Amino acid sequence: MAREHTLQKVVNILVYAFLITATVLSFSGKKNLADVFTSFETYFDPAPWVFTVWTVIYFLLGGFIIYQWFDQAHESALHGVGWHFVISAILNTLWFSLLLESEFTANNWWDRLFLHAPFSLWHGWSVFIAVVTSFVAFTDVEHQVDHDGNSTILPPDVLHIVLFYIGIVFLSLTAIFYVEYKGQKGDVTSAWVIAFGLWAIFVQQPFATTHWGALAAAIITTLWPAKPYVLKALGRSTGGENAPLLG
Repeated sequence: MAREHTLQKVVNILVYAFLITATVLSFSGKKNLADVFTSFETYFDPAPWVFTVWTVIYFLLGGFIIYQWFDQAHESALHGVGWHFVISAILNTLWFSLLLESEFTANNWWDRLFLHAPFSLWHGWSVFIAVVTSFVAFTDVEHQVDHDGNSTILPPDVLHIVLFYIGIVFLSLTAIFYVEYKGQKGDVTSAWVIAFGLWAIFVQQPFATTHWGALAAAIITTLWPAKPYVLKALGRSTGGENAPLLG
């Protein structure tokens, strides 16, 4: 193994350790990530359990850190992932799972689980959380306080409803794009993590104007990735290869 390759793998380990340590220190003795988001109420809030996605991502990235040392993962880990994991971990904005899938396809389930799945999850989750964060940064909820000092959230006004559906439509179209990318050789995992987020929004939002819209989007984004497999089961052509289940 070339010295550069060993260095790259060691740096991946250090960056992963940095991610875990930074996460622990950021919330040590403070609110967890879900509490941080739910403390800023918006009409786009997902249910707190959606943040378990981070646990899955970190677990699978830990698998990647171990799996990269195996011979069968050498090419994909070094030339597919390369230094992008390091850059992505530091910036958390450089997304590359679609490149990884098109250039270094998974040869087995270990590749799918520990090379493709964590980055697909990370990619889809980053899109979802970016939309949620935008609502936290730029919108708020209206409260009504009664004579006893009890505060009640008022239903969203027209502007907030319009913004809500812009966010929902954007996430739904993004999930569909993941599936349809390059003739259905797309990224089912990224699509389903967005669907998972939309289900969380459906559960959390109590108002009919947003609650049922989130349900419709959640159903669409859950079923759409299954379309290639349904068509295959029915014996119909999908117009291309099936989207991979993991990444």
